[in-house]
Amino acid sequence: MPSITRRRALGTGAALAAGSYAAYRLHRGATDATFDAWTPEPGTWPLPRYDPANTAHNPNASPPRESPTSRVVTSVSTATERPRFAPLVGPDHVVTYGSGLAVYPRGGGDAVRERDAATPLAGFGPDGRLHTVVRDPTDVDAPAAVVGFDADRREAYRVPLGADHPQGLIVGSREVYVGGEDGTLRAIDPASGRRWRADGALPALADGRLYAADAPLDGTVAYAERVGVDRRLSVGPKRAWSAGPASGFPHRPAVADGRVVLGTYADGGGVLVAVDADSGERLWDPRPLGTDVSTPAVVGDRGYVAVGAGAAGFVARLDLSTGETRWRDDVDWSASAPVVADGTLVVAGERVDGGVVRAYDAATGDALWTQTFEERLSGLALVENRVLVTAGASLYEFR
Repeated sequence: MPSITRRRALGTGAALAAGSYAAYRLHRGATDATFDAWTPEPGTWPLPRYDPANTAHNPNASPPRESPTSRVVTSVSTATERPRFAPLVGPDHVVTYGSGLAVYPRGGGDAVRERDAATPLAGFGPDGRLHTVVRDPTDVDAPAAVVGFDADRREAYRVPLGADHPQGLIVGSREVYVGGEDGTLRAIDPASGRRWRADGALPALADGRLYAADAPLDGTVAYAERVGVDRRLSVGPKRAWSAGPASGFPHRPAVADGRVVLGTYADGGGVLVAVDADSGERLWDPRPLGTDVSTPAVVGDRGYVAVGAGAAGFVARLDLSTGETRWRDDVDWSASAPVVADGTLVVAGERVDGGVVRAYDAATGDALWTQTFEERLSGLALVENRVLVTAGASLYEFR
C-alpha cells in the first residue's frame, strides 16, 4: 500500500522558507523545545498510527471478531483521477485526507470542510485540533505548507514547510513535527510561532524523547530529553544516539516497551529492525522478510508485521525481544498497515483487482474474517467497536 518514490541525496537539508511569514523565526534547536507526547482520548484514532509513538495499538477499541456488517459512512467529492484517502478520528470530527481533505462531524452529516487538493499528512493534537500538510492546488510546483485549524475549523496558522516531499507528521503536546525527504525534521510551535529543525524525516515521540528515522548518514536517531535548567539554558535538541541506517527506505518508527522498531522497503528486500530506546544498540540482527516490511503494530514485546513481496505476502507476530516469529499467515495479496486492539489484529492489503482487509486473533494467528474491495485501500482505524477503512474516495465502517 505505501508508495515509495523518494530518491534523496544525503545532506543536512534546506532551511524553512521564510516567504511572507517572517514572524516565524528558524532555530537550529530551541531553548524551550519540549518532546512531550500525550495519550489519545478513548474513542479516537487521532494520528496515522494512533499515538505519537506510532504504536498502531488502540487500547480502548474492541474491533469485531465475528464476520462484521458494513456500510459506507461517506464518499468524498473529488476531481482527483485516483483518489486516495486515509481516516482519522478526533474527539469531535472524522477526517479523510490524502489526495484531498474532508472533515465531518462525529455524529454524521455533511462535510464541514472540504478541499480538493493534495493533503499528504494530517493529525489531531491533544486539544482535538487538526494539523495538516497541504499543497497549493493552483501551483503544483509550490512547496507544501503546514496548516492548522482552530476549534471552529477555521485556518489558525500556515507555515511554509520548505520541503517538496513531506514524509511524516507527529503532533506533540505543544509542537508539530514534520519531516521531509531531505532528511530534515521541522518542529513548529503554533502558539508562539517558534520553530526549529533537526535531522530525521519520520518522527515519533515517547517518554520525553524525540526519535526520527531516515536522518542523513545516521539512519535512526534519538534526541535527549530536556528538563529543568537544560531546557531553559541550552540550545538543542542534542543528539542522544544514532543507530545507523537500515537497508532500504524506512517506514515510520514505533516506540514501545523500551524499543524502537521499524520496517523498510527495498527492491532487493526490506528488513525489520529493533534497537534499544535508551542506547540505540541493536537488539538482534535485522530480519529480511520481504520487499515491503511494515513497521509492526506494537503491544509490549509483541510486534505484528505485514509484508508485501510482489503479488503475495504474509502477516506475522514476532517476539520483539528476540526477533523470532511466533506465528505466520502466508497470503496471496500484498499485506500492509497492521493495527491492533483488544487481542484482534486487522491488516489491509492489495490485490491486482482491489483491496483486502483481514482480522486475526492476535495470540494464535487464526483468521477471523476477510473483506474484499474493488478499490485500492488507503488506511485503517480501530475506534470503539468499529473498523474504519478507506477505499478510493469512500469511508467504510465494519462493526
